[in-house]
Amino acid sequence: MDIRQLRYFIAIAEEGQITSAARRLRMAQPPLSQQLKQMEEELGVSLVERTGKKISLTQAGHALYKQALNLVHQMEEALAEVKETGEGVRGVLSIGVSALSSYGLPDQIRQFQARYPLITYKVWKGDTQLLSQWLEQRTIEVAIVRLPHSLAHCTTIPLVEESFVLIVPASSPLFGQSQIQMRDIAHLPLIMPSTPGLGIYELLVKEFASLGVHPHVICECPDLPLIVSMVRAGIGSSIVPRSAWETQSHAQLGCLEITGTSIASSSAIVWQSERHLSKAARHFIEMFAPGAERFGR
Repeated sequence: MDIRQLRYFIAIAEEGQITSAARRLRMAQPPLSQQLKQMEEELGVSLVERTGKKISLTQAGHALYKQALNLVHQMEEALAEVKETGEGVRGVLSIGVSALSSYGLPDQIRQFQARYPLITYKVWKGDTQLLSQWLEQRTIEVAIVRLPHSLAHCTTIPLVEESFVLIVPASSPLFGQSQIQMRDIAHLPLIMPSTPGLGIYELLVKEFASLGVHPHVICECPDLPLIVSMVRAGIGSSIVPRSAWETQSHAQLGCLEITGTSIASSSAIVWQSERHLSKAARHFIEMFAPGAERFGR
């Protein structure tokens, strides 16, 4: 069994149908069916169960699929390390971004693009669970997240720390004011930023608890543009990182400095520890986190 056959089996397992897998691999269906038969004969086990045109993996098939992913990824990483030479970086940089960290990415890419114009990009947006899955599967190489995060087996380099601000609708009595005590915010109807695996919600709730107050949370939302839209519609107010406000500011929104608290927010670049990174990814990390030295293999 060779790498080519493993790629065939991965396509069959993920598509769940020989016809779809053949289309994905850009080959005819009969040769692909023959390859699957040869793999089963070589291993002496059934890898799939057929129900009409649909197929599902047997227990042995699941085991082979898991190992095939690892072997193909290892081969791709080995080839990437061998092929990467010189400083003339050309290729694709795949970046993941969490819902509450996406507003800074366009400027980061613009700066990186000016220095490395031959790089193209694939940008994926998702929650922590998806980012972890994409990093593991090599769908993305690096991710931009908001701290604190719960990504496992990752190296994390914090970027610039920033304060939180309160945004209020034009209909709020606070509109036009410049600052507010953290303790006083608890009495407002709040739309809280909340993304699975992201710790901002818990950070804010713990800060309120330390001040002896309980926030009046009327809504939790993982999407910043939607939070801003709801605030603008007068549904409530929200606490967001300052850079979020700066990129989403609107004439019908007010922004107040928050006093009486030391909490701050920071985004971070993360990547899987002990995994090979392309030169493009390394340059991206070095550009926004000077002095970064630990890049895995």
